[in-house]
Amino acid sequence: MVVSFSLLSCEDFLGILPLNEIVLENYWTSEDDVNAMVSACYSRMASDDFVKLAFVWGEFRSDNIVRGLGTSNEEIEILEGNLQPSHSVTRWAPYYDVINLCNTLLHYAPDVLDRDPDFNESEWLALRSEALAIRSLCYFYLVRTFRDIPLVLEPTIDDNTSYQQAAANPDDVLRQIVADLTEAERYAVKRFSKDEYNHGRITQTAVQAILADVYLWMEDYENCITYCERVIASKVEEAERQRLRYDGSWPLIGNQRENATAEMHEAYNRIFGEGNSFESIFELQFNEAQQYNTIIPGYYGRSTSPIGAVSAASFICDGATSGNELFTKNDLRAVENFNARSTSFYPIQKYVVNHVDNQDRVTYITLELTNWIFYRLTDVMLMEAEALVQRRDGEEQDMRRAFRLVTSVYNRANIGQVAKDTLTFASFNSRAKMESLVLEERQRELMFEGKRWFDLVRKARREGSNSAMLDLAKRKYTYPDAVKSKWIKPDMLYFPINEDELKRNLLLRQNPGYDMGETIQRN
Repeated sequence: MVVSFSLLSCEDFLGILPLNEIVLENYWTSEDDVNAMVSACYSRMASDDFVKLAFVWGEFRSDNIVRGLGTSNEEIEILEGNLQPSHSVTRWAPYYDVINLCNTLLHYAPDVLDRDPDFNESEWLALRSEALAIRSLCYFYLVRTFRDIPLVLEPTIDDNTSYQQAAANPDDVLRQIVADLTEAERYAVKRFSKDEYNHGRITQTAVQAILADVYLWMEDYENCITYCERVIASKVEEAERQRLRYDGSWPLIGNQRENATAEMHEAYNRIFGEGNSFESIFELQFNEAQQYNTIIPGYYGRSTSPIGAVSAASFICDGATSGNELFTKNDLRAVENFNARSTSFYPIQKYVVNHVDNQDRVTYITLELTNWIFYRLTDVMLMEAEALVQRRDGEEQDMRRAFRLVTSVYNRANIGQVAKDTLTFASFNSRAKMESLVLEERQRELMFEGKRWFDLVRKARREGSNSAMLDLAKRKYTYPDAVKSKWIKPDMLYFPINEDELKRNLLLRQNPGYDMGETIQRN
């Protein structure tokens, strides 16, 4: 077998594209070979097809987005609730490609310890942690999207071999993810000497953030809170080391309205405009020396074409700048997330606008260099808030801490005392109300970041019913009840397995929600 990968220097670790092919048995001889394969994992994750699926799987079916301009027929079908096994976004190959790179690394790299005297065990354990975490993140996306997936832990050596493997029990996949991430946490690098690596490569904090997310999905709220607290403590320590000034208990980048010379949208400009901000935990890197991110500008818009293939749902945007059911008139995110003053379509501005000034005027990113953020600090804070609301039947102590977490995120976006006072604990004096508050704040804060659909599915799983989550998801539709009737079965929360995968792998079975009793001709 031959593997495409990139040779690199340590200094340019994240800046390499695949250049050549090396025969496997002649390859694993030095530490540079191991580093090159780790680099190949990140490079493959930054490919268009991988990023596209991270966005589509986590956002397309949510209530956040509707069609824009130049939307393909397939995309329109998905946005209208008609997901089919023939759709290209049901192909999981880009994620299994990364998994196979990780499996190849984990299988062959230990041999290098005997071949290269300059490659020691501690260095290998740190690189192994990155591979385990990347593989786990891929599997976490797959199990949340499809539920029933093959669990492959060994490399595919021969591409010509007939590959047959049944789907694993989803709980077994999740347990494997937890085991791998727990092992990765032990040896992961706490901090790289090059700051870009601390956001673009897996660190111990990134492992902890993924674990928190996995435990939240598994409804293991105690462990979710534990890992959220570890991430937050790491960020507090980092803020103190850098002598950063912040208000409250959580080190968030501040926005300022009162000082005319200060950036009112500073948090947005640093997180999404500059990228690799203090709050970042793990984000895919794009720059002119590496790879371009054409997927997000294509979907969200560019300076030359502000309306992309999708746009923001009208119920979110209508009246947002003067206050609607989701945003107050003071919420800066009503400007940062979308253009609510547009007509017909509401262009998405998050990710593709790199600067918002004090008059709410925007500047678009001129090149397709937008990083894709997997985890950042406010995401983890709101994970903890959700877990606190769910554990121990909503004890008041937990409710108050959850409320403080939410209001810290909310107040950053709602500048001025009057705006901050719109949220009071007395207004959310029940578990149900606090749960809704957390879900709404996650929607406001993480809008268009590939989180919303998974948030809604998590709600349905927890409640054992699709009904309440579909009341939220259907708000973007012209005929919402028709869509709700299609999605009311629990199986419909997940994607169908692509029809070509079923033909290639005879041990796979279609998601029952999409199995209409038709016979698939398998070759």
